[in-house]
Amino acid sequence: MSSFLHKAYIATLLCCLLFLAFIYGVVSAIFHLAPAPDIRIHAVNAYGHLAYFYESLTDTKNQFTSTLWFEDASALSGAIIHNADAMQPGLTLASKNATAAVLMDARGNIVHQWQCDFASAFDESDFAAFPQQPDMLHWHRTHLYPNGDLLANHDYVNHYPYGYGLVKLDKNSQVIWKYTGTAHHDFDLDGEGNIYALVQEIGTAPIGNIQPPYIEDFAVVIDEATGQEKRRFSIFRALKNSPYRSVFDRWQTTRHSEVTHTNAIRLIPPGWAAHIPRVKAGDLLISLRNPNALIIVNPIEQQVIWYGEGIWKQQHDPDLLPNGRVLLFDNQGLRGSPFGQSRVLEIDPFTHEMYWEYKGTSPDHLFDSWIRGAQQRLPNGNTLITESQRGRLLEVTPAGEIAWEYYNPDRAQYQGKPLRGMMTQAQRIPQDALPFLEN
Repeated sequence: MSSFLHKAYIATLLCCLLFLAFIYGVVSAIFHLAPAPDIRIHAVNAYGHLAYFYESLTDTKNQFTSTLWFEDASALSGAIIHNADAMQPGLTLASKNATAAVLMDARGNIVHQWQCDFASAFDESDFAAFPQQPDMLHWHRTHLYPNGDLLANHDYVNHYPYGYGLVKLDKNSQVIWKYTGTAHHDFDLDGEGNIYALVQEIGTAPIGNIQPPYIEDFAVVIDEATGQEKRRFSIFRALKNSPYRSVFDRWQTTRHSEVTHTNAIRLIPPGWAAHIPRVKAGDLLISLRNPNALIIVNPIEQQVIWYGEGIWKQQHDPDLLPNGRVLLFDNQGLRGSPFGQSRVLEIDPFTHEMYWEYKGTSPDHLFDSWIRGAQQRLPNGNTLITESQRGRLLEVTPAGEIAWEYYNPDRAQYQGKPLRGMMTQAQRIPQDALPFLEN
């Protein structure tokens, strides 16, 4: 055998061995064969960066192909007042498909706005392990203070983990502080200087039947004045070490390594706790989207004291009503409905008794948001709803009549298709509660 053929033979053999090693790495990662944990972590990390590089070069995944936009050729845009007398007075704070929020009047006129590019608030080193494209980030939830300060958390679409921190801005959109933990989706304030938020971490050790790498969910307490984290606990371990351990033991690693997809955290107020045995003010209601579950956690003992699934599917934004009920966005509870698979429910989460519902009823009255979605019960009994994936806000009366609508005016064209920007959440705020507007 010639020297050239010998070298070619050796090179071919090495390529075959490397290919077989690659195949085994993929198979072991999928089926958790030895040494799956180490191989899977490195394989997933390498694949994630390779996929990001490929998507950047080929433009196969960008903001217009993400869930920030959806195809919509309709001409509807801005605010529509259907019944001014039935509306709840006030201004509406809305977050859309960018790192920005607007405060607008009933006619959709912008009274004030906040905007802060991710690169202006955070340094590249804050999230060096996770590549990002600025136009794939948006504010999922915001909170407005009377003096014009704004809290906002960053979510990243089509990327895991998707939490990219929390920022507090002044009324001029200048950064007061930043929290560089992977805060996402939601937060709540206790009125005593603490912010309760959700963060994600990459788990690298097996826990129950969940194999690494996986996204582990934590609840954190953040100092409202400084943005410094005070304490945290694992939601996984709070369930694993509770009377509901059997539920945790059924969980498996998923395709995206995201088992739960936590998307809401609420501090339980005294009035709501009074209706529920074993629950007290200061406990936490947390929404787990993927298992279609709500849990109540004692944050001091770091233990789940109640776990419940119900008629809701892939839910978002559970609001605690003074009567002991929950108002939530049921994203996929009406799968198969020709008028939209989503609805808003007022429900007793323990008995599953339904007291109020808003849903699509005809081709002219569709209602659908397969992800995201939010709502707010207003003082006059109306409900302000964020139909995220149709880029719409609507205020409906208890009888289900639409008093006010707002269609996201942000439009784009991509590959010949007309697009409309989605919306994440909205809140109606009394104008006299915002004295900064008078300055």
